[in-house]
Amino acid sequence: MTPDGEHHEKRTSARPRRPRWLRSAPPQLNFPLVRNGLDYLESVVSHLDESESMITPRDVKYAVLHLQAAVEVLLKARLLVEHWTLVFSKPGEATRKALDEATLSSVSTDSAVTRLRNIAGVDITDKEETALKHLTEDRNKLQHFAMTAPAPVIETRTGEVLDFLIRFVDDELLPHLSQDEKTEARETLGRLRGSLASINTFVRKRTNRIRGEVTKAGAENRTIQCPECQHMALVLGEGEPAGPRGEPAWVTCRFCTSRWEEEELLYYFLAEDRDDRDEPSGLNTCPQCGEWTLGWGIRVLSDPEKDVPFCFACSVAFPSVVPCDRCARPVDHAADSGETLCGSCWDNAVEEHRYGREDPTDYGYDEEPG
Repeated sequence: MTPDGEHHEKRTSARPRRPRWLRSAPPQLNFPLVRNGLDYLESVVSHLDESESMITPRDVKYAVLHLQAAVEVLLKARLLVEHWTLVFSKPGEATRKALDEATLSSVSTDSAVTRLRNIAGVDITDKEETALKHLTEDRNKLQHFAMTAPAPVIETRTGEVLDFLIRFVDDELLPHLSQDEKTEARETLGRLRGSLASINTFVRKRTNRIRGEVTKAGAENRTIQCPECQHMALVLGEGEPAGPRGEPAWVTCRFCTSRWEEEELLYYFLAEDRDDRDEPSGLNTCPQCGEWTLGWGIRVLSDPEKDVPFCFACSVAFPSVVPCDRCARPVDHAADSGETLCGSCWDNAVEEHRYGREDPTDYGYDEEPG
């Protein structure tokens, strides 16, 4: 896929270089776990390498399917190092016969991640876990039904998982391989790193181009992180106009081309400490326009290192706005102040300080009904 979104057919004149172990191999399958997983990864990068040819939708499809296969195989390879029963969905029912004959009901990706963290002590970050979950969802849609999604989103997710898996093999599997297996795996990893660099270069070039356009337009303070692709490429305040029948205005992510209603975006960013997230509340009242359109925990390009409130009606970020300590309504917080109160709660606090809190006994009533 070209940066402007056009599709071209992938050239097939040049065949990929065959791994050394396969060049003189007899005509039989010989794919032990790690070799099998790395072979899937080589298929992934051959489909996504922009340096070889343009990427087609079919390339993206098979990259997703083969990457998920690589994840499943390589995670199980590490579990097998820890203990052979851990690759079973129910370790208590594990048998050597089922393992040797590969007839077992094997562990899911989610459970494999949990076991690797809790039992094997493998470091898998929350961000990496989320990327693995998204990949599983994409694979399930493609393999079992149908899927429609912007190709750049899938390419980005695929690049994240591919990056994780290369590190995972390097840190968690290589130390447990024989010398011959290490030599073969390192040769494959070298090729994979080169291809991954090409994939990341494509993403980086696209990101830099978009950032340059946004900066030139002076729109950094209204450009937020897209919930779909996680890139700082969703520019608010420039949405397509509402339709003649009152259809809502749309805004389009400049990276992944996903389209959003601005009201729809708000529901992704309702205040996290609310139990009922079906609709905005007073906590979502914009301090500038007064509308219930203030989202929380949003990354803005002008200050990408922290989460801030952002009004989807004004297209303005409010870095210093926090919830009132008493009523939780949004209020501008002065850095040198103590308790953070809105105007109403401040007036009440002043009255309480001046006259003291009223007590039920002041009116002849007990504090609790007897």
